[in-house]
Amino acid sequence: MANVAGSLPDVVAGQAAKSVRGLARLRLITGYVLMLVSLVGLFGADWDIQWHAVIGRDRTFTPPHDMILASIGLAGIVALVSILVETRWAARTSELRRYGTDFLGILHSSLGSYLVGFGAVCSAVAFPLDTYWHSLYGVDVSLWAPFHTMIYMGGVLSTFGIIYMLLSAAHLAQEQQDRKTALFSYAGVVALLGMLLSKFSTFLTPAISGHALPLASLSVSLFPFLLALAAVFVCVLAARLLPWTGAATMAVVVYLLVWLLVSAFVHPMMTLLVQVEHQTYLARASRIGSNIVAMLGQTPFLLLLSLSIDGVAWLGRRGKWTLSRLKKWVFTASTISMFFVAGLTLVQIALSLRTGQSSGGGAGGHIGLAFLLALILTIPGSLIGGWLSLAISDTLQTLRR
Repeated sequence: MANVAGSLPDVVAGQAAKSVRGLARLRLITGYVLMLVSLVGLFGADWDIQWHAVIGRDRTFTPPHDMILASIGLAGIVALVSILVETRWAARTSELRRYGTDFLGILHSSLGSYLVGFGAVCSAVAFPLDTYWHSLYGVDVSLWAPFHTMIYMGGVLSTFGIIYMLLSAAHLAQEQQDRKTALFSYAGVVALLGMLLSKFSTFLTPAISGHALPLASLSVSLFPFLLALAAVFVCVLAARLLPWTGAATMAVVVYLLVWLLVSAFVHPMMTLLVQVEHQTYLARASRIGSNIVAMLGQTPFLLLLSLSIDGVAWLGRRGKWTLSRLKKWVFTASTISMFFVAGLTLVQIALSLRTGQSSGGGAGGHIGLAFLLALILTIPGSLIGGWLSLAISDTLQTLRR
């Protein structure tokens, strides 16, 4: 009798551990499904940007728009199913309640699932409003139009939700010593950070031309500032969230792979759709080129940034630096490397477009000064991006649910 009584706690503990392992695997699978759905939306968005640039906006339901809408809808559905499943599991096993977040006292799930759902709702609401905006102000509007931004930020919020979900899966798996689940969860986080950097890089494309900081007789490009902010943010986030050496470089490698995939996808799909729909190119299309997304929004020079951050992180671990010293050197390395990355990128863009406008604005003898001032803007961009990544990574590591 004593043996039976003594074994009951062990049985209960074993069942609880099994439930936690199941929850970790559920979040891993859900995260990977959502990552694939997000990739569909990324391809559709980049294709749509190219379509707007060289064709214009002819109607609401084009194939790239359909890809974006499918991604939004599927993300919302998958997130809702995940929330309902976790809510039911938590009702059956009270042990799981401490690994989730209550919503309205009814639902209980990972905070990441809620973020994905809210992001999908944000994008879904913005899409018809964007159609109305086009009907009021025409078809040739900036990527930074209000409802384009709302759609994009909904996608970014969903990406953060998936990252949070996979981090939660990794933490749960590590508690249960499930190394395979933890490994795949962290690998998914690397892939998502690369996709996030791709989204940011594409979204800042308008800053290359047409959106500049007026300064006396100069027009200074905001592109270096925004590139530094986005790139440092993602790279430092990777170094902070992932337990692997070289995490920031891994994220940038994924980013470059996404760039190659987009380059391989957009051009043939553009050619095919133009032929099928008997469209004609805009007069400016020959100046823009065949693939605006890969040419303007992405840069392989960001490997300089990621390698410098990973190098500092490696030296810090090896030398057992204090956290304050490590942060100081990460900020220093990222600021210096981004100065060179932005400079090389602006030169590359200027050579690609064969015009001086993309290299920092200005006119005549002021071009060099405007170029230098644009590069100086990488300093506040790097500092703000690093600060934001530290704040968000601390929050993610603290919650762990």
